[in-house]
Amino acid sequence: MNPTDPSHTQSPGPKRRSNKISLLNEEFDLALFIMIFKKRWKLLAIIFLVLISGAVIYLRYAQRMYQESCVIQVTSQNTANKILTSTEGVFQGNEDEVAESVELMRSRVFLEKVFRSLPMVVSYYTEGTFKINERYLTSPYQAEVDSAARRKLVDVPIYISFNSLNGGKLTFTKGRGPKNSYTFYSAQWCETPFGKIKIHIISPAEINTSIHDITKDADFFKINNYNGLAKFYATRIAVNVSNSDAKTIKISCKDEDDTKAADIANAIGKQYIDQVLDKRKQSDESVLNFINDQLDTIYNRIRLTETMLGDTLRKNANGALVNISSELQSANGSYLVTLDEKIASLELQQTQLNELEKRINDQQNIDPMNLIMQLSISDEGDALKDNITGLHNLINQRQTASFDATDANLKVQELDSLIKQQKTLIFESIDLLNKKLGTSRADFIAQRDNIETKFAPPAVSSKNLEDLRLERQASIDEKYYDMLLEKKAEYEISKAGYVPESEILENAIPNWIPISPQKSVTMIISLLLATTIGVVILVIIYLFYNKITSVFEIEKLTESGVTILGIIPKYTKEIPSSQIIVNYNPKSILAEALRSIRTNLQFISNDTESKILAITSTVSGEGKTFVCVNLAGIIAYSGKRVIILDLDMRRPRIHSAFGIDNSKGMSTLLIGKYTVEEVIQKTGSDNFDVITAGPIPPNPSELVISKAMDDVLVKLKTMYDVIIIDNPPVGLVTDGIAMLQKADYPIYLMRADYSKREFIYFVDKLYYEHQFHKLSIILNGVDFERQKYRYSYYKYGYYGYGYTYGQNNYYET
Repeated sequence: MNPTDPSHTQSPGPKRRSNKISLLNEEFDLALFIMIFKKRWKLLAIIFLVLISGAVIYLRYAQRMYQESCVIQVTSQNTANKILTSTEGVFQGNEDEVAESVELMRSRVFLEKVFRSLPMVVSYYTEGTFKINERYLTSPYQAEVDSAARRKLVDVPIYISFNSLNGGKLTFTKGRGPKNSYTFYSAQWCETPFGKIKIHIISPAEINTSIHDITKDADFFKINNYNGLAKFYATRIAVNVSNSDAKTIKISCKDEDDTKAADIANAIGKQYIDQVLDKRKQSDESVLNFINDQLDTIYNRIRLTETMLGDTLRKNANGALVNISSELQSANGSYLVTLDEKIASLELQQTQLNELEKRINDQQNIDPMNLIMQLSISDEGDALKDNITGLHNLINQRQTASFDATDANLKVQELDSLIKQQKTLIFESIDLLNKKLGTSRADFIAQRDNIETKFAPPAVSSKNLEDLRLERQASIDEKYYDMLLEKKAEYEISKAGYVPESEILENAIPNWIPISPQKSVTMIISLLLATTIGVVILVIIYLFYNKITSVFEIEKLTESGVTILGIIPKYTKEIPSSQIIVNYNPKSILAEALRSIRTNLQFISNDTESKILAITSTVSGEGKTFVCVNLAGIIAYSGKRVIILDLDMRRPRIHSAFGIDNSKGMSTLLIGKYTVEEVIQKTGSDNFDVITAGPIPPNPSELVISKAMDDVLVKLKTMYDVIIIDNPPVGLVTDGIAMLQKADYPIYLMRADYSKREFIYFVDKLYYEHQFHKLSIILNGVDFERQKYRYSYYKYGYYGYGYTYGQNNYYET
């Protein structure tokens, strides 16, 4: 509120505040935010330094992770098909096996086979101060272990130290047991209670160097379990379809050693190609075995039929059998032969279904290609192909789930239930097909018997009819035997035609470029983290910054009618011992601000009588002494006689500001020990005197409100034009209130960025409860560089030149 505004009137207003002052900054003030940043930049710099240093240390000592990939193309083309394309009934393999191949390469059973093909039964390490490095294929020695050690010392670190090229010592701790040490000799078995270990020296030069190197890191090795390796690397190996149209699969492996990562990726591709080829050969071999079994069965039946027919022909040398056969054939043509062929075919199919049911019931690992290839010679096989494939998929899922869970797991139990249901469904289908085939076979047999009975001559006995059946059966068996021989030849050609069409298109090659930690990413993250933490700290400080920053904030927070008498800028230059800045630099911005305050005082009261100016604050450190001294100096500079009374008798400061004696002053004056004239001291400036506080009394409050104090003021009014009283802070003691009541100019001092917002409560309390309607506020220590856009000459009567913050602090009192 501007005291120069003629429309301003004093009004008591309400008797208490209507709202509380917020402890949080609810509006964004860029200038305040910048000020907080300038004050806290060292803290922010430390945060940045710590995080950047942490990132550098992390990059130096973090375990590097590498990733290598190979690409394979999955095909199952059989080159023999080019020969067999014109042959009906040849089984064509499923060429779309990409998804199945991916799952195969992800399975732990497959990965165990991969690790068995790599030199990973023992892993070798070097233990440093901060990290452990594996020496894959670069160890200067190799450890050979027997089966007992491979069972009992799995994953146990076995430390090795060489005394010479001839041997050394092995040390390890098994579980929670004691440390075990054993002496070993090169290329000889070292016996321990847990198995035998043999050490072979690969690089004598490196071993010899390490013997004489006292600073060398410790070496140790671990015996691996293939199942454990498969479980560990299952999360590090990624198998994904790269291009479904081209049937390419990308195999990636991550490891701390780039060479090992490349070897594992390549080994997976090679193992897959070899396994697929072996699986196809085994599948054809199984079908060939089935065909051979059928050939043996039919061959034995042909021989038996031929033997029975031979006996019949010898008994009927007159050729009656031929005549009967001709008569029947002439009666019904070749229909009987067709019926016999159908009966034989149905019997063969029933045999296949029974064999299939037995294999499904006995086998845990169902090979659908094998079983479906066997069904390919059956007319009823198509009905079971989908069910067999479904069972195969469920069994694969069960095997995959068993790697990560026990049989009690709900997922595993659910898969067991589905497998059982699928088998039951297949068995029911086989039973229905068998019944269907049996019914058809019985119908065909009945038709055959009816024809034979109907068209056979009366003289033909049942024995003769049975002989005719044997003759037809022999002809049918020979036909099926020839067909099976043809099938066998086809599958043998197919088996010979399988070559590893799947191939590695791109081998994994070590490049030793780590995927983590990445230097650029790590540094960016550390910078972002430091920035985030710094901004969060600044925002928190800003939100909880509850200091007065400007007169606008005072006007906004106060609910009383106090006026803003003026503001005083920060002064950062060297302060003289007297603290009277205006005498040394009368044209400074500080002097101009004080002159503006002096002018504003005239608007409050413009009569010529002697005036009392009482200055107080809420707490110490807001600059009362500095303001009193310099305001008195600027008033004295105008020709008026000025005296300062130091009534802050608990913590006197005026004598220090002028460097004068404090053995006598207001305390001795008020008790009548000295007269007014005896306690007045000169400051060295014209028209400017001072009465110090004197010795600290036990009862300063009583002295301030005594009649002697009134007498002193009356006498001083006759001697000086302006009496400036430096009062104690009213937020701590109530001594200053009495002088504020007697003052013509009661002034409340606040310091920017020091005085808290809740200090406004004291201002409103003085205004309302003590009826100090002349109370005005001076804001001290304003940073014009931050606030220059807020203040103008037209508002408070001075120009807003900027000053920077310095080290000299004149706001101690």
